[in-house]
Amino acid sequence: MSSTFKRLAVLSLSAGLAAALAAAPAASARTAPKPSARAAADGPPATLDLSDCPDVLPVGADPANWYCNVLVTSGGSMKIGKIDQQITAPMRITMLAGYDPKTGAEISKFVKMRSTAMSVAGGALGIPGTESVPLFALKVKPQYAGKIDLDIPNRKTRLALKLKLVNQLLGGTCYVGSNAAPISLDLDLKEITGASGPDGTFWVRINSTDDTFAVPKTNGCGFAAPIADLRGGLPSASGANHAQLISYFGGKGYSEMYPKMAVRRK
Repeated sequence: MSSTFKRLAVLSLSAGLAAALAAAPAASARTAPKPSARAAADGPPATLDLSDCPDVLPVGADPANWYCNVLVTSGGSMKIGKIDQQITAPMRITMLAGYDPKTGAEISKFVKMRSTAMSVAGGALGIPGTESVPLFALKVKPQYAGKIDLDIPNRKTRLALKLKLVNQLLGGTCYVGSNAAPISLDLDLKEITGASGPDGTFWVRINSTDDTFAVPKTNGCGFAAPIADLRGGLPSASGANHAQLISYFGGKGYSEMYPKMAVRRK
């Protein structure tokens, strides 16, 4: 196994990831193809941002066996009902991975998701050009809805999302999906490769897709709910929606982040 693959195994805290990557052509680890314009747009994050990683681990946790990882989705698109939304701003999910101090079982914990609202082409009315008009501008902000399961050995990621709709007429509580009834993505990891970031960070690049998820109607949108549902073509049944996402997975061990961190006893 090359040093590149060893680094991937450490980052994921999973021997299964190393096995999945080892199945890829060996040349991909040695030779990087010349990037296209689209590949550059979907390239790795400029830096490895671990600012949301907690500086305290559970009682009894050995820092040598714990990692803080991030999954940054920076490219691709999602077709939700009648809206085809390009991913124009990164979504970053921070997670902890380690071993339970009592049982020794491998565990993963969600820490935080950060995202930026993205403009929807055609705005609230679906008319090209109106997205820049304040009253008709529509933005969508992805938010975490209670579940993430990054299962690289089986080439799957399960992610529950809700989408906040941002428009002057919709108020501050208008969403597609909720914690109770989320948009449940069951992503197939079609392609898993390595990528080097501008700052030298080694990333796992993941190209994933899902055509099976359903999308519920809006909630919390008040009197404008029927208009929002009509604009979005919601609810939208399974098979009528599509997600194709380019994501980057990376991280560091706690012994590297905090060399003097000791095991907490209480």
